Amino acid sequence: MTEFRITHEIHEVHPDIREKLTATTIEAINESSSRSAEDAALVLRNKLGEIGVHMSDAACLAAVERIRSGKSLRFEIERRDSDSDSDTED
Repeated sequence: MTEFRITHEIHEVHPDIREKLTATTIEAINESSSRSAEDAALVLRNKLGEIGVHMSDAACLAAVERIRSGKSLRFEIERRDSDSDSDTED
C-alpha cells in the first residue's frame, strides 16, 4: 500500500492537514478526470502547491493512479527523520 507521510511537526501546526490533503487531491483528480494520469498529476501538484504542500511528481502520479484504480489514499503522520529532506513523500 502506498502511504503518503506527513511529518509530526506539520501535523502539530496544521491538525486538519489530512482532511485538507484528501479534499484537495480528490478535487484535483475530479477536475482532471479526462486527462492522462501524468497531466492529472501536474494538476494535483499545482493544487497542492496552492495550499502550501509540495509533493514530488512521482508521489502525485501515485496518488492519481491509486484513486483512479479505486483505492484510497492514506496519509500517515510520522516523526521527521534526520535523513528525510521533504515534508511529504511517497
